[in-house]
Parts: sequence; C-alpha cells; structure tokens
Amino acid sequence: MPIDNNRSLVRRYFEEAPNHPEIYDEILASDFRVTAIHHATINPQGEESGPAPFKSAAIWLKSVWHKGHITVNEMFAEDDRVVAHWTFRGTHAGEIFGIPPTGKEVTYSGINIFRIADNKLAESWDIFDRLWLWQQLDVLPDTGEFLATARKARLHQPDN
Repeated sequence: MPIDNNRSLVRRYFEEAPNHPEIYDEILASDFRVTAIHHATINPQGEESGPAPFKSAAIWLKSVWHKGHITVNEMFAEDDRVVAHWTFRGTHAGEIFGIPPTGKEVTYSGINIFRIADNKLAESWDIFDRLWLWQQLDVLPDTGEFLATARKARLHQPDN
C-alpha cells in the first residue's frame, strides 16, 4: 500500500473519526489493537481492541470537551508504519475521571506509532503525558511549584 494512503488513514483517525465515529469501522481492522502509555493517569498502560471502544470513546469525549479538536502537526511514514505527532485543544465541559467541568481551555500533545495492514490501521502505540492536562485543570500543582515546595520541605526536615 502506498505511503500516502497510510498517512491518509492516520489523518482520518485523528481529524475525521472523532466527529464521525462510524469512520472507525472503515479505517480500523476488526482486531485493531492500541497500547496506550499515559504518564500521570489513572490507568498508566491500557489496551483496547477493535473499533467499538473507539466509537464509544469518541461519543464520550465529545461530552467532556467542548470544541475538542486534534491537529496532526507532523507525520513520518515508512513501509507499513506511520508516526504522528498531534496536539489536542478543547474546553473542559463535562466530567472526566471524577473531575467536574472546569470550563478551562486545555492543550496537550502526543505521539502515536501506527502499523497498517490490508489498508486498515492494525495497531497503535499511543504515548502522551497527561500530567500537563491535569495541571491545566488544576488537579495537580504546576511542576515548578511542586518542586519548590518539595525542596522547601526537605530543607526543613530535622537530621536523623
């Protein structure tokens, strides 16, 4: 399969399918498998398989993020692999992992590595750091603030 077709599948995965979940049936293999490696998350490494979970997730995410949108910043492709660097932007408008809507606008980025087989996305490794997301939603302190507090606490500890 030509590399341009592989890139097109990946672009559809990010830019079309979240707004039209039926597209997942067209672009994902029936045994599509994703391994998600998310730093600072409730489920640090999760696996999903097939189009159904992605269709459900797209519907749920639309209820969480007002005007949520993924932009593909760059893609690299070779043989049956495509690497995509993407950025998500949206406004927190619905409950997510027990966090009530904040109305805050957020931006975060990630990288996916896809394997394509038989003109469908067959596998993906999804890597992004949710720490920045949680900080933007005020769930976690800013990293600099946290480190300063930790240093200060360490300086005031009695010697053992």
